[in-house]
Amino acid sequence: MISLYTFNLSHFSEKARWVLDYESIPYKEKVLLPGPHQLTTRRIAKKTEVPVLEHEGTYVQGSSAIIDYIADRLGGKRLAPISPEARELETQADQAFGRGVQRVVYSVLLKPEHANKVIELWADNGPSWARTFYGFTFPVIASVVKRMYKTTKPELVAQAQADFLALMAKLDAQLARTPYLGGEQPSRLDITVAALLGPVCQPKEHHVKWPATPPELADFEAQLKAHATWDHVLRMYREHRRR
Repeated sequence: MISLYTFNLSHFSEKARWVLDYESIPYKEKVLLPGPHQLTTRRIAKKTEVPVLEHEGTYVQGSSAIIDYIADRLGGKRLAPISPEARELETQADQAFGRGVQRVVYSVLLKPEHANKVIELWADNGPSWARTFYGFTFPVIASVVKRMYKTTKPELVAQAQADFLALMAKLDAQLARTPYLGGEQPSRLDITVAALLGPVCQPKEHHVKWPATPPELADFEAQLKAHATWDHVLRMYREHRRR
């Protein structure tokens, strides 16, 4: 049996999870808790990040590497091949959307007044003791996350927002030419963009029930909604996200 180690709320985990579901490949999801997850990931992989896929004693870490493994070793055939240009866009999406979501959203949610929201997100789908655990450890873990994503540097948060908007404009141009980012049918690029923007666009089909957008991010959200890529994310979840 294939195992996929994830965080419940991780958009990178959703990217890998979605491709396995889309290719109808059976797997067992092992949901880890942010923070304590290192007890597992340090044992099975080089880095502490998720997702990690386990198959017959082989461990593959990182969503893009997992998708490559699905295509090369697990018989994944449904997703249309993508061009080198589209693969480069996937790399840009991992950075601008993947890392950008973490920096922009946590720059607001890790403020003390939003602590309960974050605790609920981290503990969701976890063991019964998770909320109590985060209630005691939140200040310590939040401090680590702030340093990791550099959320306390306003100039970096502003740059992350600018990168968000620039890539969305580039993807809008592609969607004006073809129905999907990969051409005439969904590709790994479409799933990448949809999964990584899930926490921002909050499609109703998403398995995580995201909290309402904090007022501090309302203007930024309004700018994102003006892009065709936003509607494409909602369409991908509506038409192509099946568990």
